[in-house]
Amino acid sequence: MKQIKFLIIALFLFVFPKFVLSQNTEFEIDKLYKVNSNKAGFSVAVFKGDDIFFEKTYGSANLDYNIPITSETVFDIGSIAKQFTAAAILLLEEEGKLSIKDPAYQYIDNLPRYKKGNPTIEQLLNQTSGIKEVDPYLGVIDLWFYDYLNHSQMINIITKVKSLRFTPGAHFYYTNANYILLASIIEKASGESYNDYLQKNIFEPLKMEHTIFNNDLYKVIKNRAIGYTEAEGKFYNTHFYSLNYSGDGQILTNPKDMFKWHQNLKNAVIGTSELWKKMHTKAKLNDGTEINFGLGVEFETHNGYEAVGFDGMSVGGFVSKYLYFPKLDTAFFTTQNTFNWDFRDHFFQFVDLFLPKVESKNKASKYKEIELSNNELKKYEGTYLFYFNDEDSKANTIKLKGNTLAVLTLDGDEIATLIPLGNNRFLFGEGENAIITFSFNQKEKQYTYDELENTTPWLFKEFQLYKHTEEELKEFEGHYFNKDFQIGKKLQLEKGKLYYYYRNGASKNVMASISKDLLEISISPIKFLRNSKNEITGFDLMGVVFEKI
Repeated sequence: MKQIKFLIIALFLFVFPKFVLSQNTEFEIDKLYKVNSNKAGFSVAVFKGDDIFFEKTYGSANLDYNIPITSETVFDIGSIAKQFTAAAILLLEEEGKLSIKDPAYQYIDNLPRYKKGNPTIEQLLNQTSGIKEVDPYLGVIDLWFYDYLNHSQMINIITKVKSLRFTPGAHFYYTNANYILLASIIEKASGESYNDYLQKNIFEPLKMEHTIFNNDLYKVIKNRAIGYTEAEGKFYNTHFYSLNYSGDGQILTNPKDMFKWHQNLKNAVIGTSELWKKMHTKAKLNDGTEINFGLGVEFETHNGYEAVGFDGMSVGGFVSKYLYFPKLDTAFFTTQNTFNWDFRDHFFQFVDLFLPKVESKNKASKYKEIELSNNELKKYEGTYLFYFNDEDSKANTIKLKGNTLAVLTLDGDEIATLIPLGNNRFLFGEGENAIITFSFNQKEKQYTYDELENTTPWLFKEFQLYKHTEEELKEFEGHYFNKDFQIGKKLQLEKGKLYYYYRNGASKNVMASISKDLLEISISPIKFLRNSKNEITGFDLMGVVFEKI
């Protein structure tokens, strides 16, 4: 009897600390994720070894009907879907139906033979193809994500953009376009639809019964969470129902099914261990530089621990993250049906509740500031513009303020100060992430802004601000047409302002002056083109040329 009593006490002492730890941890998780029942919410899980160590849900899946999120609720996981696309390509390679070393054009009709080189399937997978992002070009042809968008439309846009950002393999540049193309390659090589191939070769063998590829905007999806965006304390339904293309997203799942996928990545339930090792090997650029991206996965380091996984973000109202720490054999998965930009902060606060504490070491700065005189600093002053013939544009002014170079918006608001490092190099603020490097020649002054390792630096060129007169704006008026996309544009002067018309006149935007023959709309700068007689012949919008008619 005494022996039994001793065993009960020993067992109690053994279990009790774990129980207390679990209660404390759950309390901290609740502080991170708990919301009122009438708010969009979260589903969070921790996978430890071969078990779901922790799983909990918070908030509402549908605010119209106040339906709570449960363990059965499925969420749009955004770009985490790219893992399944990459897996399908590698399974097809194992079947002998393709090689990832093949040029992509072998499997995609009308893919251009680019002047800078022809990307391989592998370069699509590891995001080094140089193919431009497709999303911004929707604005060029008067579409948006609330419009019905099918796969052939997206492929048509990608293949009509004739130039690459860089030589394939030279840099890392993340795009959805690469994975939309990969979906077409899966269909060509397998002879099946993207959905059917994934269903038969991944979801069914792994018994991922709650994982759905949403390829039909009329489909009823059981236990589906609706996506929202919060603004000023109110939730708005921003769910996209009209996206009917594949490869880069549009997959819905829940933590239980993600655990089955996680177990497969570890134990090769389907495919071979060599396949999953290939998927989780860091890619290399042409010059041998290793990047933090594999085939559909990205690598991170947190608190000294190496990890691999992926983020998924949809402005339609969803954010997800899956991250595995091999050394600890622990993975984390969180998903939510409200879009926000600070989800990573929440995620890593969640992770830190389970990761062993690591003593932080004060890291010495790898940059050494030098002193430059005001006369030396003044040569860097100017107004600079970045626009790379595609989806982004930025402009700023660099000006000496006291004894320091400041970076200002065109309206005069200070963005950062430049810390001199020598050899025309400056640290952009004190974050130690971005370096800008100036170069000078007889014709122009410019600088590169390099923040993310192994990506293409942004090139800012000095330009002269220019305000067009009404008479000059009238010269830009007229109708313009692009033959590739078979779409026209109308520019019209009204009450002294030049308007750019969308959707055959259904809406319009004022065009803002930037520089001589360079104006801007919300999506990009527009560069007007002239002939030898100085007459306007057309304009260039993100590399798409519209001829004046």
